[in-house]
Amino acid sequence: MVAALAKWRRVGLAALHLASAVLLMISGVGAPSAADRTPLQQVEERLMCYCGCSDLTVRVCTCGTADAIRREIAEHLTRGETADQVVADFVARYGAQIRSAPTKAGFDLIAWITPFAALILAGAALVAVVRRWGAARTATGQPLSDLSAPGDGPPLGAGDQRALERVRRELREGR
Repeated sequence: MVAALAKWRRVGLAALHLASAVLLMISGVGAPSAADRTPLQQVEERLMCYCGCSDLTVRVCTCGTADAIRREIAEHLTRGETADQVVADFVARYGAQIRSAPTKAGFDLIAWITPFAALILAGAALVAVVRRWGAARTATGQPLSDLSAPGDGPPLGAGDQRALERVRRELREGR
C-alpha cells in the first residue's frame, strides 16, 4: 500500500513538473517583451514576408519585398496607426497567412494547444507501455533484477552448449 502511494506521488510530481514546463513555454517567460521593441519591430515580427524566396518574417528577411513591406509599415506608423491596426490592414489585404503566428483566440487556439496535447498524450502512452512491459515481466514470477542473471532460462541443447564452449575458448585465447 505504501509503495503504491509512493508510486502515485512520483507520477503526480512528474505530471506537475510537466504541466509547469508547458505553462512556462506558453507564457513566454524569458522572451523579450513587446515593451523592449519598437512598434516597427513588433509589426515586422508579426508579419511574414510573401516574397517566396524563404519562410521568414519581415524582420528577418533581407529581400527587396521585405524592404518594401518595412517601408509601408513605417508609413502606417508615422500616420499614427497602432501596431495592431497595421497588422490588421495587412491581414485584410493578404489574408491570415501573412501572420507569423496564429492568433490566440477562436479556432487558431487549436494550433497553440495541439503540440502540447500531443506531447502529453505521447508521454502518457509511453508510461502505459513501459508499465505494461514491467507488469508482464513480473507476472512470470521472476523479479526484474533476476531476468538477466546468468544461468536463467531453459537448459541449453547439445549444439548450443558446444557453441558456448567455443565462444568461451576463443575469448580465453584472445581471438
